Amino acid sequence: GLDCRLRLLALTMGAIRPADWSFFREVVDRARHENLARTDFEEALLQAILFFGLPRIVTSFEQLSDVWPVTEAPEGGSVPAEDYYSRGRELFAAVYAHNDQAIRDRLRSYHAEFHDFVIESAYGRILARDGLDPGTRELLAVTALWGLDQQPQLITHARGALHFGATRDALAEAMRCSRAADERIEAMLGRI
Repeated sequence: GLDCRLRLLALTMGAIRPADWSFFREVVDRARHENLARTDFEEALLQAILFFGLPRIVTSFEQLSDVWPVTEAPEGGSVPAEDYYSRGRELFAAVYAHNDQAIRDRLRSYHAEFHDFVIESAYGRILARDGLDPGTRELLAVTALWGLDQQPQLITHARGALHFGATRDALAEAMRCSRAADERIEAMLGRI
């Protein structure tokens, strides 16, 4: 279902949830030896903030830096601040398709600041970055959400991944990379 690059990115995401730093380091080291782009893994860690929180990602970046050091701090790939809302809004609409307005209304009903954070920061500042394509980001979201047992969000992001060209086999493998129990994968795929 996934090529080597996507599998290693998903396994990285899967190792962050349980804080399995030994496995995380093994996966990152394998990516380094496969001559994959370190920037892809940096992007995955930036995205992982949205699922696992800041403290866990500080440790993730520490682990990445230990295994795959760089001479200068990485930078670049960011969306201009004045485009956060428009780029976030555009990507959100692409992911949620015909449910876009209803989901934005629901987010706004929880709290206006929450809605704006999701659109501007989560989607506009992180997910709309050029470093990883939307299909890859959706598969990484599937990995994270499966491990967190967040089924409503998982279904939505799995549909987003399909919209961006993923296959059901890729979805199943992304879920298996979460390192969570996988006996429920087939039942979940039936709901997507």
